[in-house]
Amino acid sequence: MTKQASLTLKSLHKRYGKVTAVSDVSLDLHAGEITALLGPSGAGKSTLLRLIAGLEYPTSGEISSNGQALSSPKSMIPPEKRGIGLVFQDFALFPNMTAAQNVSFGLKTLSKAETSEVTAKWLDALGIAHRSDAYPHQLSGGEQQRVAIARAIAAKPTAIMMDEPFSGLDPDNRDAVRNVALKAIRAANIPALLVTHDPEEALAHADQIAILENGHLLQTGTPDDLYTHPVSKTVASAFGTLHTLNVSDIPDAWRSILPKTTTTLFYRSEAFQIDVSETARTAKIETMARVGATHRIDATLENGSAITLTDVLGTELQKGDTISITPRPSLFYAF
Repeated sequence: MTKQASLTLKSLHKRYGKVTAVSDVSLDLHAGEITALLGPSGAGKSTLLRLIAGLEYPTSGEISSNGQALSSPKSMIPPEKRGIGLVFQDFALFPNMTAAQNVSFGLKTLSKAETSEVTAKWLDALGIAHRSDAYPHQLSGGEQQRVAIARAIAAKPTAIMMDEPFSGLDPDNRDAVRNVALKAIRAANIPALLVTHDPEEALAHADQIAILENGHLLQTGTPDDLYTHPVSKTVASAFGTLHTLNVSDIPDAWRSILPKTTTTLFYRSEAFQIDVSETARTAKIETMARVGATHRIDATLENGSAITLTDVLGTELQKGDTISITPRPSLFYAF
């Protein structure tokens, strides 16, 4: 079943003089889903967010919400009337208001009882109800970001735009705050765009990923789609280092199972596994280093070709040892 988009970008362009910041971007955001916008600095991520929020005027193209045009060549709804929730890295809370007052600030059309109910609901959903009477300076960074996200959700926005909202938090806080925040956004059934430069964040937490580079949208899909079926070397590289294996260096036993190429195959370090199956070939460990729970190994195949692999290994292996390995074909790419 095809999902209906809640927020749609169609052929969106943004130019500043002769500089093109966003070029022909089309993207659908769906209710209750997180779309991660991934790309390096200068890719156009923040510009695209500002276009959706109405803080920038598009040069051409259209932005619509549930069929209503927000930006088009013929009309432009101002930011304050779009209902787009914004969450930034710096929290942007009102310093003279408590957590509860910050969350209730945008609920002007509700009665006092309704305001209290909605405020309490989202403070509780974000795990910050016990700090409702605290002022921002009394809250930790993670608590402040929870309040900021509760405030954005409580107003029932058309969509939520988040510009690297978790990057400023310390590692111990980041995962906890991110998990509870994204869970609350999904529960509210709001389409959300998460701007990030962190591929691990995008892969682990997004329902959809859009890769942006130099203002161009290179590929959009689920995390699994983009990781295992990248359309280009640029997209594949967005999720980590790629290694190369020349076609002449591919062992005969692997030629029938790896992608066909006339020049070079690209692969990830986890594209090999230590195994003794029928297609296994031996490799000599040249260097070995622990990377978190895994080991990175530089090895030499029996035909003299150099390869790199990552695997969970026992401490009994060391430099100079011989191992048997087989490839994981889905993590090899011929571009």
